[in-house]
Amino acid sequence: MTPVSNAKPKGKSTPRSDRAKRLLDLVMLLLRARSPVAFREIREQFTSYKTSNADAGLRAFERDKAELLDLGVPIRYVTPEEDEALEEGGYIVDLKSYRMPEVKLTPDEVSALVLAASVARAVPGGSYPKIVDLALQKLAFDVPKMHRQEMPDTPVDFPPQPSTANRPGPVLVHFPSHRSAHARELGDRFALLEGATRNRKRISIRYQNASTGLVRDRDVDPYGLVYRQGAWVVIGYCHLRNDVRSFRIDRILELKIAPRPKSPDFQRPDTFDVRAYASRSPWTFATAPAEDIEIEIRPDAADTANEDFGPHASRRRLEDGSTLISFCCSNLDYAVSRVLAAKGSILIRRGERLRRRIADELTAIREHYER
Repeated sequence: MTPVSNAKPKGKSTPRSDRAKRLLDLVMLLLRARSPVAFREIREQFTSYKTSNADAGLRAFERDKAELLDLGVPIRYVTPEEDEALEEGGYIVDLKSYRMPEVKLTPDEVSALVLAASVARAVPGGSYPKIVDLALQKLAFDVPKMHRQEMPDTPVDFPPQPSTANRPGPVLVHFPSHRSAHARELGDRFALLEGATRNRKRISIRYQNASTGLVRDRDVDPYGLVYRQGAWVVIGYCHLRNDVRSFRIDRILELKIAPRPKSPDFQRPDTFDVRAYASRSPWTFATAPAEDIEIEIRPDAADTANEDFGPHASRRRLEDGSTLISFCCSNLDYAVSRVLAAKGSILIRRGERLRRRIADELTAIREHYER
């Protein structure tokens, strides 16, 4: 990662201008990062956080983070539970909240695009067929189920094409680490994974952690492929974790498909919904010991009350239009970030651990401005 300069410019500068530059540098660091950035990495980039007293540096970072949240920059803490590639939690700017929402197309609009794509795909020569196929794969995920003619098993649909996944015996593919070569292999990798998903074949992958570089071998039963927030993800049962996990395809270094392509290795549970798993709410992630909490959501943050707080959450409307939500929270980092970002529109009615976490951050901010 390229170090962020935090040195003072020549000439006069006020503490306020220095801090403004640091806040901007912090935002740019998180925006440029390809994966969540751990605080230890952030600390190495900023002299204001790299203090002899580690707690003092952490408090300085929390003050800066709280000010950015107050300014509307949606900094979010991502846990290893949310991203299987992470060995430790890290911070990102939530682009989904910071940028325009995803475009949702109607069935008629999708049909028009498919018609145009079929014309482009028929152009002989060049790279149009592969480009069009990738575009159609992205569109396929968002087509309503009633308009899907033939997608019983996976949330993506592919035009017929030759794939080494159908050859007898195991298939081993190595993907170079060089970025341009990696991009060229993405289509082939995707086709192999789609074949394994459709044929219910177990895969063995060598998976690299984007932030630490740590590489681990995993055996996975692929349940489905989804495209979200600019990346393809394979969702399946991980035999290392003994649970369902998601893996970004661009972080797979090697892929081995089990032999005997016509003999399924697993059966996806009938009750498992790939789309529901891919769109899980961070409120429901289990990243820490659970705590029963109750929050009051004011009318000016009413949209938050419609989010998924888990199957056992209870809601109660108040006369002033606020909503009381009681649920078991195991992702306090996310809850803290949402409460602070709401700027008083989300109040904590029950949950001592959550209250202490927020009180500590607010105290740090007050101490900073009282100096």
